[in-house]
Amino acid sequence: MPAALIARQLTVTRGPRTILADVDVHLAPGRRAGVIGPNGVGKSTLLRALAGRIDDPDAVVEGAVETAPATATVGYLPQESERSSNETVGDFLARRTGVARAQTTLDTATEALAVGAPGSDDDYSRALEQWLALGAADFDARAGRVFADLSIDDRLRAQHTATLSGGEAARVSLASLLLARFDVMLLDEPTNDLDLDGLDRLERWIAGLDVPVALVSHDRS
Repeated sequence: MPAALIARQLTVTRGPRTILADVDVHLAPGRRAGVIGPNGVGKSTLLRALAGRIDDPDAVVEGAVETAPATATVGYLPQESERSSNETVGDFLARRTGVARAQTTLDTATEALAVGAPGSDDDYSRALEQWLALGAADFDARAGRVFADLSIDDRLRAQHTATLSGGEAARVSLASLLLARFDVMLLDEPTNDLDLDGLDRLERWIAGLDVPVALVSHDRS
């Protein structure tokens, strides 16, 4: 079912500073929205607020953000510059695509269902539906195909992201986008560090999506 994202009077403040004030957003199915501006004007904050990902304890978020249907998944996919010695490429892909969280939720729901916990049948059905919608069932196979298409050595999936070169990290980040199956896509500067081939693939991928997309780009003029 096509999804939409609607925000009304979205306001974000940090102490005395207003980052966003009374912002209205309507991302209809298949619609693309670009957010362009210099650093520090609140572009990334807007996307995080739309995704419910404002985790700054000093920040206050007001207004309403809704999806239709309410069960629609919203993917916030920022450009991640830091690479980890504790996270493998495979784990990175699963986290970025929401598959890791969906698997954990499904495992918990399965355990509750096995012991007959009240409401566990409904919880399990919802968890399974989201697990399937995010593409978890054939995730490994799809990752292999995407890696082959991007000329990424499949052995990298077992390596920690800290071991990747700049070019490898950029292609792995692109792979995480190509694998994502969220109902709403919020992309924070996805073009960073991509070569011309990567930019072309990203453009064609975005053009082929039938879900709402909001994309942040830095104004370098």
